[in-house]
Amino acid sequence: MDQTRRLDDLNDVDAAGTARLNLEARMTVLEIVSITSLAMALDTSENANVDHAKGIASLILDTVHHRCRELGMTDEGSQSAHRYADELLSTALLSLYPNG
Repeated sequence: MDQTRRLDDLNDVDAAGTARLNLEARMTVLEIVSITSLAMALDTSENANVDHAKGIASLILDTVHHRCRELGMTDEGSQSAHRYADELLSTALLSLYPNG
């Protein structure tokens, strides 16, 4: 019986590891989709409007703030979400407008 419990514990660990890998994979895809969607929403032509892009970025950050509050996230979780949003937006804006 004790051996069965240990095997079950190992299966739980394997299931948790698989779940984590699946979560990481999904987060990676969502990150790529979000950056791509942001790039599509922004005017990336020669007549690009940097102020328009900054307005979209500001709207996204405001939405993150409101959603964190709606979900009742802890301060630490909310700050983490804001930092991550800043990181994604900064990366997108710098790649689209390196001189802006």
